[in-house]
Amino acid sequence: MSNNLQYQYTFDATPAPAAPVRPDPNAPLFASEDALVASLSNSECVFQVKRTGDAHVMTFQVLQALDQCREFRTLDEHVARIQSTVPGLEQQREAVTRVLQSLIERDLLISDTRFTERLASGATPVRAPLRAIFVRACDRPAQLERLLASISEYERRHRAGRHYVVLDDSVLAANIDRHRDLLREFARTLGCKVTYVGPAERQRLVERLGKAVPNRQAALQQMLLPQTGATRFGGGRSWNLALLLSAGDRFVMFDDDQCLPLRRHELARDGLDLNPTQLPFARFYRNMEEALAAGDELGDDPFNLHLDVCGIGLGELIGRSEYGLNRESLRGLNLARLAHLNSATRVLATQQGTYGSARSESAAWIYHLDAAGRADLCADRDGYLSNIEAHFIWQGTQRARLGSISWFTPFSFDNSQLLPCTNALGRGEDALFSAAAHFCHPDALVLELPVAVGHLQEQIRRRSPRSLQASTPRVNHFATDYIQRQFGNFLASDPSQRLGLLANIFRDLAGANQAARITHLREYLNYVRADAIERLQQTFEGATDAPVYWQADVRSIIDANGRALIAKAPPRLGDWSDEYDPAACAQALRQELGELADSYDAWPQLWEHARESGDKLLAGV
Repeated sequence: MSNNLQYQYTFDATPAPAAPVRPDPNAPLFASEDALVASLSNSECVFQVKRTGDAHVMTFQVLQALDQCREFRTLDEHVARIQSTVPGLEQQREAVTRVLQSLIERDLLISDTRFTERLASGATPVRAPLRAIFVRACDRPAQLERLLASISEYERRHRAGRHYVVLDDSVLAANIDRHRDLLREFARTLGCKVTYVGPAERQRLVERLGKAVPNRQAALQQMLLPQTGATRFGGGRSWNLALLLSAGDRFVMFDDDQCLPLRRHELARDGLDLNPTQLPFARFYRNMEEALAAGDELGDDPFNLHLDVCGIGLGELIGRSEYGLNRESLRGLNLARLAHLNSATRVLATQQGTYGSARSESAAWIYHLDAAGRADLCADRDGYLSNIEAHFIWQGTQRARLGSISWFTPFSFDNSQLLPCTNALGRGEDALFSAAAHFCHPDALVLELPVAVGHLQEQIRRRSPRSLQASTPRVNHFATDYIQRQFGNFLASDPSQRLGLLANIFRDLAGANQAARITHLREYLNYVRADAIERLQQTFEGATDAPVYWQADVRSIIDANGRALIAKAPPRLGDWSDEYDPAACAQALRQELGELADSYDAWPQLWEHARESGDKLLAGV
């Protein structure tokens, strides 16, 4: 913090009426710095800029005016807004303008150009090499066959000769054999380097790691191997394995029900969308054939598209024309909501949309689409009844977007520095990983590209019943939300230390008494459901032209959440048995958080050993 209190601001009390000025749409935009404020007297306060620590003295009237300038707008727009909202300034246009000009000179009002220059001033990180392309597979030979066929077409076109690793978590012996044979045929046909990691190979790898890091054997088995009696989805096991086998480098990851090529929607455009509240983008189709043909196939190498930005700094990113910032990118955005962007920000991972089937098990998100998306959803009643299952869709973004976390599995990862493990069990492992990664690397973000990968699930899934139910997050979603509440609370810079802090945070909640854990679960579920009701009601009120069948479903969802909100049912998360009473819920929370804390404690030592082993760990499988 600066040692001196700088500058004093006040308005001239002499009124000077002036004619209204029409804002120039091409004029520079300005937004006020985020700050801490402390009172000095009845009329003055100190305004300490969060970004720099510099302190400034000003009157409360100037502070009130500055508070009206949080969003990027032209100077004329700010002046007009201040005149209309701050009492006593209605006729003081010139005085308000002079004060704002002074605030600009003192860097308390930041121009769009200055903001962009600040972001571009960081050092350029050195990008790590690509270790391999991993595929998570589990008892779906038809899906793996289709994915490998699409990669074969890519290899014939681009002759990239990449290394492909299948992480097979299958249970059925016939599927294990079929997966291994598919990979062998893929390698024989194309000459690519391949590695198969099935249950037997995984067991041997865990034994090797256990000998190298003997004090972490229990955590290793919990994170990488199937657990006796476990009934939940276990995609996190292969995720954790990919992180260890690529430690120190970058990697790419597919799920077996995805396929190439990447496609770009006709509505996609260049630029970078920084709006943290941007509504989801989706379009709907009559059948899978139409969905798979939507948009334009990318002719460029799809892996290079992601790897060219994975691991780079924000300054380098916005210096590229396809990701550049312009005045319109910032217009209307609150500068305080962009505090996660700075010169040290880098792209930790990249993700993309999907065409074909939706990525989520619920389709409740379709009720938050913008007007164009809602019109496509509701074009006619028969189409609507099909669309609410989200079988044949395009789901993604129209412009590249930067975010703190990703709710879906990223495509490329920068694993050159410690990336955290995720929960071996349960759906939502992708969001949990992303939240923990941002906690460990506060200056790192996920970049979503305006392209999509094919996604064809093994069977048609009915999503509407879950969409119409009360919101009931799963354990990993609960943990994700709990981590997000910790963002910005800790100062340590070492990711290993921060992951240890995260372990202790979960242990703190797990160690609460039973009543406190039950109360916490109730409060969490009440918040989630109240938030769902509020957002849906806002959407409903703004969708005056929506058809009655859309309105009826929105009312049903609001009603379901409202009834759950006032019910006295046990506070069960989505993964837990309907038989759980409140005490069982409290015990399950303690166990789940305790196991996750144990994994976070053990992970840095395991990851560091894997990094030191380099390619040898993967080569020795």
